[in-house]
Amino acid sequence: MSSDSATDGRSTQVPAAWRALRIAVIGAGLSGLAAARMLADQQHQVSLFEKSRGCGGRAATRRAAYPSGQPSGQPLRFDHGAQYFTARDPGFQRRVQSWAQRGLVAPWDGRIGAFDGTEFTPAGQETTRWVGVPGMSALGRELAKGLSVRLETRVMPPRWCRGRWQLSDEAGTDLGRFDRVVVSAPAPQSAELLMDAPRLAAQAACVDYTPCWTLMLGFDTPVPLAFDGVFVNQTQGPLRWVARDSSKPGRARPARDAAVAGNATRSEEDCWVLHAEPGWTRKHLNDPPEQVEAAMLEAFAALVELAGGSLPRINWRQSHSWLYSLVETPLEEGCLWDPALGIGACGDWCNGARIEGAWLSGEAIASRLLAAVASA
Repeated sequence: MSSDSATDGRSTQVPAAWRALRIAVIGAGLSGLAAARMLADQQHQVSLFEKSRGCGGRAATRRAAYPSGQPSGQPLRFDHGAQYFTARDPGFQRRVQSWAQRGLVAPWDGRIGAFDGTEFTPAGQETTRWVGVPGMSALGRELAKGLSVRLETRVMPPRWCRGRWQLSDEAGTDLGRFDRVVVSAPAPQSAELLMDAPRLAAQAACVDYTPCWTLMLGFDTPVPLAFDGVFVNQTQGPLRWVARDSSKPGRARPARDAAVAGNATRSEEDCWVLHAEPGWTRKHLNDPPEQVEAAMLEAFAALVELAGGSLPRINWRQSHSWLYSLVETPLEEGCLWDPALGIGACGDWCNGARIEGAWLSGEAIASRLLAAVASA
């Protein structure tokens, strides 16, 4: 439950109603971007800080150059984090439609199936799956335009100082003083950043995540599999999900049907992303990447063989481990906000563990902040 009062007698200095607030948003994932955009639209002075090289969080795309000796062209692209998202909330549906009209997202019409260890069956055909165009990272990159963003900046826990929040980076560089702070980071990191708001920190610390090993593979011809995405529901084995990224809108599409029929003769790059099963990832989280890649690749080859085919030659491969991949125990609070301290947190871990939940959580904390200012 969100706190409505300070825990230790501190209170923020409430600016006059006409003066724009200085607001820091720590974390430029989709929840942070949602909050920053909504606050900036109300003419507040918003500064967005992100520790990585780009915006969007796990809505990420890895770009890879063609292997040496291969024909030049567009780089290979792999959505190695979030694979797609859905829209069920009416407000979020309207938001997604506006993104689609701008060409930021499009429905993925890929053939989705499930594998239970013995057979493949179609799955979830009634679900509309949205993806960023030309990659998942395009959404975060576009939504950050016009905002004040500092990338590759690791913010230390904000400190309360004379009625405002003092921010600095890990090198001790002063980042400024702010009237309000919004933390948008995975729950364990948010708990650390909220150390001066202990009640909120304790709530964030209760949230658990599952990790995920990801393997990205570039093949020189299409993989002979009739599905573009498969939920792997085996009781044993490393894989949970496999997807043909090349089948998504805005990507270079290989001749999938020809490959399945055994007629793939042209050299067409086929990009696949493999996600490992959470329990398997936990067990092998600290294994050398080469061992992880070999195990996942062997399992994928076996999957394709069960479908009657074999893997083409691999031109490129790389793995990535997500320590905070999927929220196991979301709070279902929408957001955390303490109006007396002027600090709070948002993210998918507050609101349902999906991209939709992340965005709605960002909008929720911006609404709470604005409402608190209006009522002061």
